[in-house]
Amino acid sequence: MTESQKILIHGFPHCGTTILKSIIGHIEEVEEVFDETKIIHKKSNKKFILCKYPITYDIYFDSQYDDYVKIFIIRNPLFVFSSLNKRFKYKTLDKDHSFDQYINTLKTFIKYKNNPKKNVYTIKYEDLFTNDYKELKKLLNDIGIQYDDNIFDNSKYTNVSHSWIKLKDKKPQITNHEFYRTWQINQPFISNNDISKIDLNDVQKEDIMNNAYVLQIYPDINSVI
Repeated sequence: MTESQKILIHGFPHCGTTILKSIIGHIEEVEEVFDETKIIHKKSNKKFILCKYPITYDIYFDSQYDDYVKIFIIRNPLFVFSSLNKRFKYKTLDKDHSFDQYINTLKTFIKYKNNPKKNVYTIKYEDLFTNDYKELKKLLNDIGIQYDDNIFDNSKYTNVSHSWIKLKDKKPQITNHEFYRTWQINQPFISNNDISKIDLNDVQKEDIMNNAYVLQIYPDINSVI
């Protein structure tokens, strides 16, 4: 049996790693690993095997990950931190979810966006949905994954964010993270960057709107709010 090509999706929490994994997981020649993991241990008889971990580490770009395709996703921080505020009930965020960590991740994203490396693909959350999924289709084509447009229709699939979670009929509370995430990735595949959902304190707004790295990737961010 030919060994499957491993694919790791990563980025920063609440940047779209889960929904992106689910959409690619719809593809017949892709086996999706449901639970979050940085390393794929299992074997598959499919051409590709896919996992995700929401945090980006430097090791992903070292030799020990040479046999992985890496898909690196980032999202507008106005919506990332509005979502995190609600998830953590507006408490102080831990290191992995902090603005400093987001900027560190964004610096790495910019590095590989501007200086592409073999088997490292960068995409913005916002670009997943535009022009009939043009950027996402290009990414899949570049990797060599065969697909059809049915994969973008979530109504045809039951998506799973964690292997032990059962999909609920009603929308769970956002603080019930695993159940909320499963509910969310079973909604239509559209952007959730809704201006009405922006909910940031003044310090967060100041940090985001005036950061040079944010402005490199989102030069029009000051026009959003």
